[in-house]
Amino acid sequence: MYEGVIKVLLVDDNRDFCELVKDYLQGRDDMDVVGVAYNGLEGMDLIEEKNPDVVILDIIMPHLDGIGVLEELNKRGRDPDMKIIMLTAFGHQEVTQKIVDLGADYYILKPFDMEKMVDSKKGV
Repeated sequence: MYEGVIKVLLVDDNRDFCELVKDYLQGRDDMDVVGVAYNGLEGMDLIEEKNPDVVILDIIMPHLDGIGVLEELNKRGRDPDMKIIMLTAFGHQEVTQKIVDLGADYYILKPFDMEKMVDSKKGV
């Protein structure tokens, strides 16, 4: 279990969704949103820069999708303590298996309950 403030990075091309999640998480004492990226390339840069504890990562994004981000993190030697929560509106079994094989810690279908997502991060 993680002690202290959990550093969260959001990577999703839906700006309204990012603001909603950011506002929700910033309202908690145990979480800090350290950055928001709107595509996978920006996400990779922020992951390296901010070294988050948790990355909330959408699968479908421009420039580099969530699967591409996972693949690139693995190539670069991903920090094993960093947790990845994958988000998608689609529940295809092949995609789910691929992200699990690439090391995603959690997989959440949109729309979802914010409280359930937060509860999944308490195991960090």
